[in-house]
Amino acid sequence: MIKKSVKVLLLTGISSLLFIGCSNHEAALKTIPNEIAQANECKSTNKEFEEDCYDLISYKNSIAMLRSGVIAYSKGNYQEAFQKYSLAQKKGNFYANSLLADLYNKGNGVPKNQEKALDLLKDVDNVDGIAAYKLSFYYINKKDYPEAIELLTFAANNNVKKAQYELSKIYKDGTIVKDNPEKAKFWYEKYEDKSTNLLRKIYGI
Repeated sequence: MIKKSVKVLLLTGISSLLFIGCSNHEAALKTIPNEIAQANECKSTNKEFEEDCYDLISYKNSIAMLRSGVIAYSKGNYQEAFQKYSLAQKKGNFYANSLLADLYNKGNGVPKNQEKALDLLKDVDNVDGIAAYKLSFYYINKKDYPEAIELLTFAANNNVKKAQYELSKIYKDGTIVKDNPEKAKFWYEKYEDKSTNLLRKIYGI
């Protein structure tokens, strides 16, 4: 019954999807912490219960909708994941962009469109550390190293563990910036601290 209700919500909402602009990011930043706290009440060792709980509250909680989409993606249900990410995005959750970008980049559940994936990341790279981390590799490939370091630093400061590890390597190796043992040590210690992790905080995994 729960899943049927969610499916109805998905079908009625998907036809009017629009990308959320920067104007709504400020509002989302105020509401998302409360949504995270509410979604965390669904966390359980019983994964079936947890999944049903996310489905039950997702109509009013975009974090639960994202987590439900992540679960669908993990099962290979890419179109369902796309629908749920898109509805979360429509509700103003900018963390959905990074997940949608992955689908477009790989062509999972949607036609492959790397340009659209890039636009989705660029739209939220100043608020979502996960998107900033992913986008940094685009600038590394373009050899725009200052921009890449800026994005990685933003991501690392927002507890994206992979960004912290990447910065520690970059400052240790001295390949794209001058080597800096102090910064390398600083970011590696941040990476080792597993008490904070943005992906776990948002995606619940």
